[in-house]
Amino acid sequence: MSKAFELFVTLKIPDTTAITALQVLKSMGFSEINDLRRVDYYRFLVDADAESFKNKIVKADIIVNANKHSCSFHVPGGSSRLLVRDIENPGEGILKTLKNRLGFNEIKKVEKGTLWCFDVSSKDPKKLAEKAAKELLVNEHFQEYEVL
Repeated sequence: MSKAFELFVTLKIPDTTAITALQVLKSMGFSEINDLRRVDYYRFLVDADAESFKNKIVKADIIVNANKHSCSFHVPGGSSRLLVRDIENPGEGILKTLKNRLGFNEIKKVEKGTLWCFDVSSKDPKKLAEKAAKELLVNEHFQEYEVL
């Protein structure tokens, strides 16, 4: 029976992409956004023991480089979260690499995306996240998003 696992990977150092996005959003009038963090998101569908797979996947340096990343299997905090994925084949390239080069044959499917975590002082954080997505964080020509 297949099981699904989500892995969240963040930088240990300041994320200049997230810092710049926050500055641009504030200059665009999003004054209610207090903080913005960017997290690499992976969702694995596997036929394996949960703990052994988790211990193995966090050591795959193409996903988690121990020198610059930290990772967790728990959803990061924030008053609103926005998941952005490519429309076509999100995760197919990483799946081929994990299976063919690194021997992760137990993986059936991988989804990859970027999770933007907002801390906002808004009465409607979902609406604010959607507006930020449409105006800056998502290119709707090749990406889709979901407010979580």
